Parts: sequence; structure tokens; C-alpha cells
Amino acid sequence: MDFEGFHQGGQLVDGMPNTGVPWDIGAPQPVVVAWDTAGRFRGHVLDAGCGTGDNALFLASRGHRVTAVDIAPTAIESARARGDGVEWVVGDAAAFTGEFGTVLASALFHCLPPDQRPGLLVSLRKAAVNGAFLNLTSLAVEGGPFEVGETELRSALENAGWEITRFERDVITVAGVDGLPVLPVWVVEATAASRGACAATTT
Repeated sequence: MDFEGFHQGGQLVDGMPNTGVPWDIGAPQPVVVAWDTAGRFRGHVLDAGCGTGDNALFLASRGHRVTAVDIAPTAIESARARGDGVEWVVGDAAAFTGEFGTVLASALFHCLPPDQRPGLLVSLRKAAVNGAFLNLTSLAVEGGPFEVGETELRSALENAGWEITRFERDVITVAGVDGLPVLPVWVVEATAASRGACAATTT
């Protein structure tokens, strides 16, 4: 999937026309606002796959220290133009180790090919301190390149060293998808297990 090309107007998936960036709604996702209200952001926050940055900018406006990372340079350029107070980084979460008290992965997991999804969650765990929060949404649709099943997601989280504390269905707001103002998602809250516990489960 060509995320840089998509942000420049190209197709993300062959045969799927680009009608705009669906996760760019010009505001933070309601679930992110709810997580902040519930105290689910603490310490240094990593927004992994931040896109055009509205979630990161909201969190910074709430007083959080935020590093926001995306592999698409055009997305980061757009994010920088929308505001400051965030450390914007072109790259991926694999560049970080043990820095973050909270990790946000909003609509990121399903964007990766299935064979790369477990590695993403391992990278996010490596970026987090012991006891860090993970706040994650992923599409909960059947069929197609973005399909994510409950068993797949639960297994990848647990194998990566995340202890799941909430796992349920909800929706996220999208733009530019005809007749679909919202899409079904898995909403996950998890906590980073101690690295000693992680090592014990993998030996």
C-alpha cells in the first residue's frame, strides 16, 4: 500500500478510487477524546501512524507531550501546517525504544499486510515503558485487504507483550466514503507487560 502516493492523490489499493483521505476528518477521533477524558494518556505519548495529525494536535492542546510519526512525508507536511506543539517524525515506530508512557495506534493495524501486523505491535511494545497504555483502533470489517478478525488481533497483541484490558466493537468517524459517515472498528485498551514477563512467555 502506497501511503505517500495516497496522500498525493493516488490510489491506496489498486481499483479503489481516491476520494480523499478517509481518516482526515479535520478533528480528533471521538474515541481519542473519550480516552483522554478517561485518563488513558499519560507520560510521553507516541501517536503511531499519525496521518495529518489531528489526534496528535488535540492531545498536545490538552497538555500532553506528543511525538507523532508517519511513514508518509506528505502527511507529516500537512500535519506541521496544521499546528505545532508536537514533535513530527517521518518514519515508523521501530525507531523508538522504551520512551513512551502511552501509545496511540488509531486506524493503523489494518493498514498493514497481515504478515506485517504482528511486527507492528512488537515495535509499539518496544517503544513503550513497562506499564504503558496502548489505545488502539482497527477496522472490524469482513473481506478485502483491511479485514482484521478478533482472534488475529488478540493473538498479535498478546504475543507482542500487551495485556488486554478492553476489547470491543465501536465505530470511528470517516470522511469521503459515500454513505458511510462511520466505520466499524475494534477498540482496544491494553497495558505493556513487564519485559521480564514478555521474555518468560517467549522462551
